[in-house]
Amino acid sequence: LQGPIDDAFLDSFLIVKPSDKSPHAKVNEWVDAEMNRAIDHWRRQFRGTPRVKMDKEVTDADINNHNLILWGLPASNSVLKKIAGKLPIRWEDGKVQTLKQGYDTDTHVPILIYPNPLNPSKYVVLNSGFTFRDYDYLNNARQVPKLPDWAIIDITTPPNSRWPGKITDAGFFGEEWQWK
Repeated sequence: LQGPIDDAFLDSFLIVKPSDKSPHAKVNEWVDAEMNRAIDHWRRQFRGTPRVKMDKEVTDADINNHNLILWGLPASNSVLKKIAGKLPIRWEDGKVQTLKQGYDTDTHVPILIYPNPLNPSKYVVLNSGFTFRDYDYLNNARQVPKLPDWAIIDITTPPNSRWPGKITDAGFFGEEWQWK
C-alpha cells in the first residue's frame, strides 16, 4: 500500500455511507453532495456501478475483500468511529487535528488514504472519490491523481470543476505511513 488517494480505486472498493448526521450541518451538506458526486461520476467516467452500503451494513467479508471508502465523520459513520483512534488525523476539541495544526470541524473536512486498521492489507479512504474533477474530463492526459495521501478541505469555499473546496493543507505520509 502506497497511496495516493486514487490508489484505492485500482482494486475492489466499497462506498460506505453514513447512517447518522454529524453535529455540523454544513459538513453534512458537503459530505452528501461529494459522496453522491463520487457515485455519479464513477458511473459517468468508468461506466460501472460502484458497490455502496450503509455503515451499519458493512460485514467482515466487506472489510476483508474491499478498500473502504468512508464518508462522514466519526459522529456520523459507525465504521469510521470504530477506527478513528487508529488514524493519523484526529477529531479533538472541535478540531480536525493533523500533526502540526487543528482545523475547525464546523468548516473543515479531512480527505485521507490510509491502511485499514481492521485489515491492513486494504485501504480506508475518507471523504473522497477519485480526485480529478470535471475540468480534467476534457483530456484523459489530465485524469491523474490531484491530491496526495491526505488533505484538509475548507468547505466554506464551494466545490468547483477542479477542487472539492479550498485545499487548506495537504501532504504525503512517509514510507511507514507516518507523518512527515
